[in-house]
Amino acid sequence: IADLAGLARTKPGMAFFLGLLFFSLAGIPPLAGFFGKFYVFLAAINAGLYTLSVIGVLASVVGAYYYLSIVKVMYFDEPKPGFANMPFELKTVLAVSGLFNLLFIAYPGPLVQAASAAAKSLF
Repeated sequence: IADLAGLARTKPGMAFFLGLLFFSLAGIPPLAGFFGKFYVFLAAINAGLYTLSVIGVLASVVGAYYYLSIVKVMYFDEPKPGFANMPFELKTVLAVSGLFNLLFIAYPGPLVQAASAAAKSLF
């Protein structure tokens, strides 16, 4: 994680997509991770599993702290020299994942329905 320090200054595109994915994992609306967590917790509440829902929300808050601390390192710490270059394939996966999250903001309809169906299948 320390190697990511200052990534926003040295490789802003990579830092943007990594930050976007970490915000999604943290469950920040309107990114895909928020809707995934929302529908899973909604299905648990509808099934009467209130304790499980509370534990899940608390675990999400703890996880968000760790995800956002990595974003803080990327954007606010001094750059580390010699960050290894990522292979093209890994850059492509990062970009496609980030673009999927951005697409989710612009056109959420079908994706929200898929997330809802997936959450209902859990309980």
